Amino acid sequence: MSVIHQVYGYFMPTVNLMGAGAAQETGKQAKLLGGKKVLLVTDAYLEKIGMAQEIADIIEKEGVKVVIYGGAEPNPTDKNVHDGFDIYTKEGCDLIVSVGGGSSHDCAKGIGLVAGNGGRINDYEGVDKSPLPMAPMIAINTTAGTAAEMTRFCIITDEARHIKMAIVDWHVT
Repeated sequence: MSVIHQVYGYFMPTVNLMGAGAAQETGKQAKLLGGKKVLLVTDAYLEKIGMAQEIADIIEKEGVKVVIYGGAEPNPTDKNVHDGFDIYTKEGCDLIVSVGGGSSHDCAKGIGLVAGNGGRINDYEGVDKSPLPMAPMIAINTTAGTAAEMTRFCIITDEARHIKMAIVDWHVT
């Protein structure tokens, strides 16, 4: 086969804002996406040092309510996802903002996938298992790492089976 006939696909349906002060746009972006109440997903450290609250304050200045979930652990687990989803549901959230690195983003994508489709995160292990899009999500990076904020991959640890589940789905971008 000649190189001329090899076809590769590239699909990235995300909007990326970069540069000094980009996080200051989070509230405006939340409103643009129609958010009324945000579940802000982060890790315990970023919650402890106040970064999560700083982002929450930016969002709330635009009239969007925020509840913080600081339970995204390194190598997030199915329990982390379901704990976050329980808060998302109980609080009546309609948008997710993740703050952190790949673990926070993967946990948030897992929460969003369950919010949009129901069931348990384990139901979506494999390739393109979800029939519907995930809940809307904004990702704020605090690391340079895996590009979890903009790929269709979501890696969640299944605690019962002691494995990392690969969720590869167009609905998690």
